[in-house]
Amino acid sequence: MTSTYGRRRVLTLAAAGAAAAGWAGTSAVFGGPPRPHARHAYIGGFTTGEYGLPGLPGIGIAAVDPGGRLELAGWRTGIENPSFLTLSPDRRVLYAVSQLPGGATGSVHAFRVSGDGGLSPLGRPRSSRGAAPVHLAVHPQGRFLVTANYGSGHVAVLPLGAGGEILDAVEVVRHRGRGPHPVEQRGPHPHMAVFVPGGRRLLVPDKGDDHIHVYDFNTRTGRLRRAGRFPVGARTGPRHLVFHPSGRFAYVTNELGHTVTVLAYDAGTGRLTPVSHASVAPAGFDPRNAPSAVHLTSDGKLLVTADRGLDTVELFRVRDAGRTLTLLESQPVTPKAPGTRWPRDVALDASDRYVYTANQAGQSVSAFRMDPEHGRLHPVAPPLRVASPSCVLLR
Repeated sequence: MTSTYGRRRVLTLAAAGAAAAGWAGTSAVFGGPPRPHARHAYIGGFTTGEYGLPGLPGIGIAAVDPGGRLELAGWRTGIENPSFLTLSPDRRVLYAVSQLPGGATGSVHAFRVSGDGGLSPLGRPRSSRGAAPVHLAVHPQGRFLVTANYGSGHVAVLPLGAGGEILDAVEVVRHRGRGPHPVEQRGPHPHMAVFVPGGRRLLVPDKGDDHIHVYDFNTRTGRLRRAGRFPVGARTGPRHLVFHPSGRFAYVTNELGHTVTVLAYDAGTGRLTPVSHASVAPAGFDPRNAPSAVHLTSDGKLLVTADRGLDTVELFRVRDAGRTLTLLESQPVTPKAPGTRWPRDVALDASDRYVYTANQAGQSVSAFRMDPEHGRLHPVAPPLRVASPSCVLLR
């Protein structure tokens, strides 16, 4: 989610940004059917829009060409506000939250992915068991799905059937902490769920209480047992987390602290200990708002995140065997234009060659080619116009 400062900024600047991008109305763009056996990208977002912006029709389906460019082919409609998407371990099923407005309990949907990239409903939607679901995590064995409900503080575990269909929740826990920020931390706000390598534990960064909650996970029943609650730092607002390939370190973006924190992870006890912090802003710049998602290259040498407010995508070098981060580049997510771009999500493709940002207020998805040797990002095409995107997922 976003900070109060960020919401005000989006409300006042989004209309100007959409106009500058050439937008009038909604974003239905069709370039023909998805291509068989091509790589695909899926774009989630808000069908009702946010901050007065236009809404998208559903889940966008795009073909990805060999140069990393996206071509929007069509939409999977029939789902409200699919603001976050993820795939099953075999990449044959796509899961999506339905983040309903007004504090209503959300739902979770499953779609079978066809050979041409199309999506077909699989089973029936299930309750997310909380308000404003913003993230989903599938267990490495593919038998359970976890949702983090930002609005109500609930974390729910839902079993998956043999075909990947979602079943009713078998476990629901609720966070109850708060933090010092008078608006953003009046209650718990779990923002993500992530399994440790091997799937024995579940980690949940909570923006509302400045902690990362650690649970032992029963791989047979899906039950959770609290294993600890570890502080990141007062008024940091931890949001998204990714593990180093070694399993010894994790990296969390801090929505209120404008930083990425490196955490040492003890696989024996589940303890997380802050080791170092890195600003998302280049030297001499004042970070204005909220880092979003975070990803590592498969070799653990580069880390990618994005910042809403600065409207940039950041590339860090991972040093000292995973203990420290050095900022290499801070690249604008779109060509300079009036208004904010608000990169709510950032994604890294499986080849570690391309980076994508979902620019919610910028009404677009941007694509960059990553040069790992020199630590640089290069735009590969003009941003793809999409209304109110909040998530981009590569397959």
